[in-house]
Amino acid sequence: MLTNMPPLQWLATFQAVIESGSFAGAAKSLGLTPSAISHQMRALEGMLGQRLFLRDKRQVTPTEEALAYATTIGESFARLMAATSRLATGAGARRLPIHCSPSFATLWLVPRLKDFMRENPAIDISIFASHEPARLGQDGILIDIQYARPVPETCEAIVLAEETILPLASPAFIAENHIGAISDISRVPLLHSLRCVVQWPQWSARFAPGVMLNPRGFQFDRAHLALAAASDGLGLVLESTLQAATHLRQRTLVMPFGEVGFPVVAHRLIYRREDHGHPDIGAFVDWITRTMKGEQSRRAHALPPT
Repeated sequence: MLTNMPPLQWLATFQAVIESGSFAGAAKSLGLTPSAISHQMRALEGMLGQRLFLRDKRQVTPTEEALAYATTIGESFARLMAATSRLATGAGARRLPIHCSPSFATLWLVPRLKDFMRENPAIDISIFASHEPARLGQDGILIDIQYARPVPETCEAIVLAEETILPLASPAFIAENHIGAISDISRVPLLHSLRCVVQWPQWSARFAPGVMLNPRGFQFDRAHLALAAASDGLGLVLESTLQAATHLRQRTLVMPFGEVGFPVVAHRLIYRREDHGHPDIGAFVDWITRTMKGEQSRRAHALPPT
């Protein structure tokens, strides 16, 4: 029976391994050596009496138990960071705590925060990223940008954008594999973005009936990792035009079959009804809805299909 909590450093290291996908990646982000990371993870496994990683010469793979443990730890770290932020900023500071998924934070929100800061220099933003929904009001979070989740009855919700889930690939990958028709998906590796609301079997049943899907390909539990892999030429990915907006604008990814996909409403901004009228929430809602609308309008008029 476990009587003591594992050291916080071990848990932070474990979370870094899960997020980076390797001991080497965690070592780089934490400023440690891979052997130090390995030692801490062995010690954590020994304390828990549970194997967390399957190891071979080239990589480490988290077990299902490890992934579930990481989700809970990530949620706890987010609450701890929110509480620390509230205490550190003091009562007089205008700080807006926002929760969202890691991929939305990486792909969309953080690259555009400079525009928000330019419009609202008096508001400081704290971002807490995890896949678990925020407990608005309990963790200090005022805004939650949800992905494909039901809206709580106590909250107001704003649809951020309609996005399309469709195949994407790098121009080099398309040229190298001579991709020109939808049937070509049968002979190229497919990348699976596991949290995407539309998966390859669903897309192919609608747009490529009778075409056998290639069983080979990588899986990713973060959209930003799947899109990065696609831009590096590892395969054809099924993801959303919203998540891939920067890749599409920079043409590191293109649509090999045009806008052949599922229109979905998956990202919603929610806040508690009792916080309606909060000036900082209002400022952020106004900025993000204007920005989303403007980008979609520019893309509709300027972006070529391939």
